[in-house]
Amino acid sequence: MLASGSCVGRFELVRRVASGLMSEVYEGREAGSGRPVAVKVLRDAFCLDADTIARFLNEARMLERVRDPHIVGLVDCGRLPGGPPFMALEWLPASLHDVLASAGSGLSLHSAARVASQIAHGLLSLHERGIVHRDLKPANVLLDQRDPAVARAKLADLGLAKMPRSSASEAARRGTVAATLLPVSTGGAALLGTWEYMAPEQWLKSKDVEPKADVYALGVLLFQMLTGQLPFVAEDKGALMCLHLFERPPLHLLDHLASQELRDLITRMLSKRPWLRPDMREVLDPLARFL
Repeated sequence: MLASGSCVGRFELVRRVASGLMSEVYEGREAGSGRPVAVKVLRDAFCLDADTIARFLNEARMLERVRDPHIVGLVDCGRLPGGPPFMALEWLPASLHDVLASAGSGLSLHSAARVASQIAHGLLSLHERGIVHRDLKPANVLLDQRDPAVARAKLADLGLAKMPRSSASEAARRGTVAATLLPVSTGGAALLGTWEYMAPEQWLKSKDVEPKADVYALGVLLFQMLTGQLPFVAEDKGALMCLHLFERPPLHLLDHLASQELRDLITRMLSKRPWLRPDMREVLDPLARFL
């Protein structure tokens, strides 16, 4: 843990705001301008792990190349002298995780559609570049204020994002995003993502998922925002996997929604078969009618 007042590049740390398995996030201030930023620093324990460092640097490179109003912006990146890499990101003070925890019973239809639409725009921007986020969840949706009815929502954390092989070779020829990324070794059995939001195919082979896995995760998130609960809950990983693979989601919990169109959209997004799910552009059209 870095002390308050420490400098990371041109940023002075104010306080630690989050601590994850592989990195810590601090609120910081840019020297001179005083602009608030989020400073993400890789933990020392992972500084000798080539794959972890590659993922961290790839996240910064993707954020640098994929500029979108609905994806958290990169301010700077670098490495501490003799220490871990870091990136400075646009500062957003709230997360959807915090908002849902406070709301308890879910959000209004307008608020849920507003947040989902903004995140769908961010995901569409990734998908158009051949990138799959692979870890959509409330903690990775950041807000510029706590009221979701008026907040700007942005997609965060591309640490597990994946460039499909079919896009990577073409990108290398064209000099696009994939050509700037470092190779990462992902074992075929590696389970990448957050269990509660993972599509059936992501449980079976995380490294080969396509954009429709993000559509499923957004369907889970939209269901959660509208009902205040997840569609599938279990006490252990194996049981939760079986629910995502084989059980129908409790769609009756959406009966309070006046719109059959929205219920049908969520049903399609949560389909077990990826080819039956809409693509992200098809998700945006129905959501726009509730904004």
